[in-house]
Amino acid sequence: MLSADPETRKEYERRAKALSDERSRLEDARESGIEQGIEKGLEKGIISVIRGLLLKGMTLNETAKLTPYSVEELSRMLKETKE
Repeated sequence: MLSADPETRKEYERRAKALSDERSRLEDARESGIEQGIEKGLEKGIISVIRGLLLKGMTLNETAKLTPYSVEELSRMLKETKE
């Protein structure tokens, strides 16, 4: 029935493409959100370990040597989590 009316068929195809595009956008957004959540969780875990090391008497310089972060980055991360 759709093939009998070219205009109706075009409208159907436009709608199907719009739905497909929306699904793709939602999937991309979901994946991005998951990645951001993982990054945030890792950062919280690292900060927790850093705080533990500092509480045990380790200096920030010593702690930085055990992580992929510089002293400045660690200081910034600790400051941001206190706010």
